[in-house]
Amino acid sequence: MGRAVAMSCVIGAAWLAVPLALATTTVTAVAAPVVAQPTDDDFIDVIQDEGIPFANGEDAIGLASAVCDYVDQGQGPAQVAVEISEPAGWTVEQSGTFVSAATRTYCPS
Repeated sequence: MGRAVAMSCVIGAAWLAVPLALATTTVTAVAAPVVAQPTDDDFIDVIQDEGIPFANGEDAIGLASAVCDYVDQGQGPAQVAVEISEPAGWTVEQSGTFVSAATRTYCPS
């Protein structure tokens, strides 16, 4: 809800607008940082154990999500592995291992 909409929803009492804005700022400022889920940690552990190089966990998890999108669109895991191997700088074997780990970890059955 935008700040203007939130303020107009406050029963028309202008004196509530400032506390509302401050409360919104306070909640945003004290929000906890995003913490990796155990599934993410497990996935990263698998690809590290397999020796698959990656820049950072966030990018690897993002690519794993994209793998699921490709598979959901009807591409076979082997085809996805071939397609992502060159841009990722991996061998087809490394890419296949990555796709396998991604589908097991993130793709719904």
